[in-house]
Amino acid sequence: MPLFRWTLKTEKKALILWAVSLTITLLLFLFMYPSILKEKEAYEKILAVYPKEVLEAFAIELDTLLSFHGYLGYVYGYILLALGIYSMRLGLTTIGKEISRNTSEFLFTKPVKRSRVLLEKGLAAFLLMLFLTLSLLLAALFMEYLYAEKKEPGITFLIVFSAFFLQMLFYSLGLLMGILKRKVRFFSSSAIGVVSAFYILSMVSQVLQKDYLRYAAPFRYFDVSEIMRSGTYDRVFLLFSLLLTTLLLLFSFTALKRKALSAG
Repeated sequence: MPLFRWTLKTEKKALILWAVSLTITLLLFLFMYPSILKEKEAYEKILAVYPKEVLEAFAIELDTLLSFHGYLGYVYGYILLALGIYSMRLGLTTIGKEISRNTSEFLFTKPVKRSRVLLEKGLAAFLLMLFLTLSLLLAALFMEYLYAEKKEPGITFLIVFSAFFLQMLFYSLGLLMGILKRKVRFFSSSAIGVVSAFYILSMVSQVLQKDYLRYAAPFRYFDVSEIMRSGTYDRVFLLFSLLLTTLLLLFSFTALKRKALSAG
């Protein structure tokens, strides 16, 4: 599988950079957890100043925030934003890089079917995203061992591993956009723009508390409070995210198959 190995090789440096930076960021935030517990009254006074709508937008509940898993979920919300940008960019560049650089003709005229190209590159991307998620999971489990009064590694796993489903969704969306667009000039800025828009939409849906808006807000598919309360994912939104991912991948395959080589 030459394309599979080639994709892993070309993305190795970027993966290491993202994994190290995000893991260190998560560790630094979680190292602050004991000091937050000691300053409980101070945080109560600070949060009392903010309007209710602001707290809802950022999904801040004091009782939840002062538990290890609640604090992990709050911090991880910002990590998810970065992971979404990483996976979206990865999807945009999977095929979109060749299309934008007019090298798709060379790629697709090789004795390899387009479906094989998409499969090998997609498998490599999923492996990269899985590695990134697992590195964060190990860091979170380590910090839980150090600081959590009540050890529930299963809850930690569910909170952190939800990122993998979210990454697959954004990767699939980026993949389709990269194939459909004639030319993507700035992959990173495009990824930041799209993912940030969904993040803002998630905040708006949190404030408005409209159930139907949640379906358009991927960052709310795996709610930390629900995970802590039930010990599992919401089946409806888990299946919905998997269905969206599958549909986007199918649309990507169809779009790539129909794309004229001259449009590359």
